[in-house]
Amino acid sequence: MLALNLLVAFAKLGYGLKSGSVAMSADGAQSLLDGLSNVVGLVSIAVAARPPDEEHHYGHDRYETLASLIIAMTMSISVLEIVRSAVRHLISGDSPTVDAGSFVVLICTMAVNIGVAAWERRKSRDLQSDFLSADARHTLSDVGVSFGVVIGLLAVRAGFDRADSLVSILIAGIIAWMAWTILRDASLVLTDAARIDPRQLMAAILNTEGVETAHKLRARSMGGRQLVEVDITVDPRLRVDQAHDVATRVERSVKNIAGMQAQALVHVEPAVAPHTRPDRLFGDVQGSKDSGAGDDVSGP
Repeated sequence: MLALNLLVAFAKLGYGLKSGSVAMSADGAQSLLDGLSNVVGLVSIAVAARPPDEEHHYGHDRYETLASLIIAMTMSISVLEIVRSAVRHLISGDSPTVDAGSFVVLICTMAVNIGVAAWERRKSRDLQSDFLSADARHTLSDVGVSFGVVIGLLAVRAGFDRADSLVSILIAGIIAWMAWTILRDASLVLTDAARIDPRQLMAAILNTEGVETAHKLRARSMGGRQLVEVDITVDPRLRVDQAHDVATRVERSVKNIAGMQAQALVHVEPAVAPHTRPDRLFGDVQGSKDSGAGDDVSGP
């Protein structure tokens, strides 16, 4: 993946500089950022895979989120440079040299990027990786950028000399938008935003066999994995092992909603006041065990 991105970048940068095309050079810079993000990603994934230690009790998953922020920052820097170069060429009136080689390079690199983006998107789902998801969008934006460059070069060939610089500014806008979406998603993780429907989650918990009431439901995401905490109440006459079985079933219900990689922390309390109080945020959710929703009630 890294080698492909670097090959694509140097092909477009080289031909862009040779032909004098600002748009093609900008496209090459975008691909070079893909290569840089791959390096950052390899490091972040290696760090994120480390087990919990004395300083990181929940593991190192959020290092992937930090890597996504680095990608967004490098994309922002490239936006400023592309706009500066495009404005300079608009003022000077320079026009690039367009030949068949320009289109061959762009079409070939578009095919490579489509393949890389598809692979990254599939792996991001399989591995629940925030970084791979962000990098897939970054790579896919490169395809759109290259298509825009092709249109711009065709316009230059048709006699519209400033099309190359105008397309460069459009490319900068696309990169800026992608940087914003990556920054937005990373900020949701860093601010402990939930990526699952909490009401659906609460309903599944209440529909679990043995659960009387539930409160203090909290969910947050970390590295593509959901962390869920909840307090449940059970019949106070249950033995400890029976109450533990109920908690195990709740964990299974959580994973049915939040994914098998989710981590659930279930605190069991007796179903007597004040433990039976409703949840402060989701107390209006009602369970319906008779409907068959939620977890398998046959026991662990």
